[in-house]
Amino acid sequence: MKIRRHSKDYNFFGDTETGLTMRWGDSINANPEFAPWPELADISISNHCTKGCEFCYKGSTNNNSFMTIEQYEHVLSSMQSEKWGNVFQVALGGGEPLEHPNFIDIINITNEKGIVANFTTNGIHLNQDIVNNIKNKIGAVAISVNRIEELNIDKIKLLMDAGIKTNIHFVLDNKSIYEGIDILSGKYNDMLKGVNGVIFLTYKPKGRAGLDKCLDMDDVLNKFISLIDSNMASVRIGFDACFVPLLMKDTKVNVDYIDSCECGFFSVYIDEEMNVQPCSFANDDRFSYNLRNYDFNDIWTNKYSSYRKDIMQNNCKNKCTNKVNCRGKCVYYDSIAFCYK
Repeated sequence: MKIRRHSKDYNFFGDTETGLTMRWGDSINANPEFAPWPELADISISNHCTKGCEFCYKGSTNNNSFMTIEQYEHVLSSMQSEKWGNVFQVALGGGEPLEHPNFIDIINITNEKGIVANFTTNGIHLNQDIVNNIKNKIGAVAISVNRIEELNIDKIKLLMDAGIKTNIHFVLDNKSIYEGIDILSGKYNDMLKGVNGVIFLTYKPKGRAGLDKCLDMDDVLNKFISLIDSNMASVRIGFDACFVPLLMKDTKVNVDYIDSCECGFFSVYIDEEMNVQPCSFANDDRFSYNLRNYDFNDIWTNKYSSYRKDIMQNNCKNKCTNKVNCRGKCVYYDSIAFCYK
């Protein structure tokens, strides 16, 4: 299925079969300021998880806090615009999505609406039965870890053998960054063979994650950054939005191929209680609106206009060459505002 959206200052093309997306403004060389309708919805279908990872930003526990099927259908229906259609894709998370009693139903409902379904998992519950049920229904699966030793190669092989695009979400804290350096140096190339990509996620002090493990702008982080342009990894590497200012400031990355923070501009987060927020890592309720009380179009079009206006001011004092393409400091966490340090 081909998704197309066109207006004076915003154009979008997405192919649900390949995952290819393109976005441009009033010309092919211009970037739109924001989308009139989100391209991606990050949806937490639960806050239930039995693993208890120390880096869990949601602090998920064995609490049976699940989004119901009816609520999930309501969320997707709320984001179906008469003018712009559905969101192009969803990123399903939790909690642990594979512990949701209706996970396969959620995947099927998403498919029926022509939306690309992706999900992030700790991988513990992956098995052949689940893989058989999601085959040809998933854009990509991400397995989240912050230590290489946590990677279960057999689980990854299950996905790859089924032709399911598989990524590793590697959480970078001030301890795991040493393994991040090893990944960039090619040390784990054999282990990562066949993996689509490693996405480095910046550790955020929320939930069970504390300030004591946040990255510091020190020699170790500088070494990691210095390896990015000439990395020896056999897989593609990527980064979350929180790392983008450093990429723009200290690497040779082509800014035409990366996005600054998309939250509230091109993507949106909805938690298991149907609260809509710009970002899944939001640590306050300044821009939180519940779909029981607010229309999604009103939230996206009107409620978030002041949020976007504040961020677009970009009060960063640095004078790097890519400042015009950057959204500056994270509005939620001073502790990961590396450029400011």
